[in-house]
Amino acid sequence: MIIILFVTVIVLSVLVTQFKSARLNTVENESKEKFCTGKNKSGTITSTVSFNFSSAHKSCPSKDWKLHGGKCYWIAEDKKSWDESKNDCVMKNSHLMVIQDIIDMSFLWRYLNTSVFYWIGLSIPPGKESWTWVDNNPFDTHLFSIEEKPITRSMKCAQVSPSKVVRKKCEQNDQWICQL
Repeated sequence: MIIILFVTVIVLSVLVTQFKSARLNTVENESKEKFCTGKNKSGTITSTVSFNFSSAHKSCPSKDWKLHGGKCYWIAEDKKSWDESKNDCVMKNSHLMVIQDIIDMSFLWRYLNTSVFYWIGLSIPPGKESWTWVDNNPFDTHLFSIEEKPITRSMKCAQVSPSKVVRKKCEQNDQWICQL
């Protein structure tokens, strides 16, 4: 059992390294420039992400934000409902976290408290039956699955921990993650 766990950790480490390298190469090849905007106590600060052929560099709006994989993340310490959390992120010129790839998943493994669940930008919108991200992208079941036991019809928002994603009632008050 220990050997299987050890091999799994090694394989995941290799995959994270390969995905990070592939992501950086794609961005370098396209020679993109993106902008990261956010507010802190002194007002709005705009940061530019410039990619050259040697490395990627980006600044986040303030020291409260964590830079990981070319994106900025802010982790709430207080608790709010999913809608209140979403609105708080909008006030920060950001959105609830959208998990698109293994790099985003590695942020969870690195920075989140293992015993806490956080709101992310994944929900089943009113009148719909499928999971959708706040940026209107569909949920990719190949990246991860949502724990489906036990569920009720009112459990239409998703929370994440470093080890799993679960369905919760959107009215429940919990911590959340904003992303730029």
